[in-house]
Order: sequence, then C-alpha cells, then structure tokens
Amino acid sequence: MKSTLATLFLLIAWNSVFSQKIGFFKEELTFTIDTGLFVVDGLYYFRNNTGAEVKQMLFYPFPDVEEFGEIAFIKITKTGDTVSQLATQTTKGALFKVQINAHGETPFHISYGQKLKANQAKYIITTTQKWGKPFEEASYRLEVPSFIIITDFSIQPDSLFLEDKLQINTWKRTDFMPDVDFDFEFKTDYQ
Repeated sequence: MKSTLATLFLLIAWNSVFSQKIGFFKEELTFTIDTGLFVVDGLYYFRNNTGAEVKQMLFYPFPDVEEFGEIAFIKITKTGDTVSQLATQTTKGALFKVQINAHGETPFHISYGQKLKANQAKYIITTTQKWGKPFEEASYRLEVPSFIIITDFSIQPDSLFLEDKLQINTWKRTDFMPDVDFDFEFKTDYQ
C-alpha cells in the first residue's frame, strides 16, 4: 500500500511539473556500461520562466527495474553544491527539489547506476515531449571498455573513437525532440 501511494504521489507530481513555470532546456550526459552496471552521469539544465522564485519538486524517471535491473544509487545536487536535493525514491523514479530564482537558470548534477539484468541498458529521454519544447542543446557520450561490443543503438551515434582502452560514442543535437529512448544492446568479447 505504501509503495502504491508513493508511486501515485510521484505520478501526480510528475504531471503537475508541466505547468511551464520551469523549462528543461539542455542536458550534457555521459553513459557508462561496465561489468553489470549502467551509469548515467551529467548536467540537467532548468530555467525559471516566471518573474518570481520557483520552488517545486520534479520527477526523474527510471527504466523498468523488472526488465533492466534495480537502481544501485542516485545522487542529485545543484551544480557546485554537495547538498542532496533528493526527496524520495521508488522503483519508478525519484522526486527532487528544485529552487530557481526569477528568470534564472540552474544546472543540476544527477548520477544514477542501474544493475544490469541482461546485456541491455536504457536511458529514458522521450519524457522530453511532456515538457512541450525540444532541448535547445543536448550532448551525450557513451563510454564502454574495449571488451564490450555495442550490437545495437536506438539512436545512431555521430562519432566513435578510442581513448585509453575505452570505446567512446558521441551524440550532439540542437532543437532536439527525441521520439525514442536511448536503448543499448551489447555483448562482451568473451561471451
């Protein structure tokens, strides 16, 4: 019952977010896949569209834990600050506190890890559509050790290069309204 109420609360908060007081206009993320763990780490940029300070909760969704694995950790802070903004977490996602000055912009550093159940990982990006505006800018980087081979991308990378025994794929977009999530399928060279 507690879990159901928490999930209901998260979904109500998620839907109320899109009153357009706050805009989500940019993200710069690095994904890593290593032995049994998928990590998302980066900056999420929010803008206050009003002439008054805004304080509210935002919902950060997780990929389905039944399909992709349990969340190992999540950290949410304002950039340059060490105070956690995480309010609560369920298997569906996390609520975090946002406070932005009038007409201000604030980046948040969010990092989470998901224990992988299989040779696949997902980053949910299609929720951008709920904000009603595309990202002004978005950049992504996938780093995997050389023994992991990516066999399928839902969004094809712009570039691939090697750096310090890592395979690095990158994506850069402007005016980006994604219609699919980032899905990665992979195998190891010892399978």
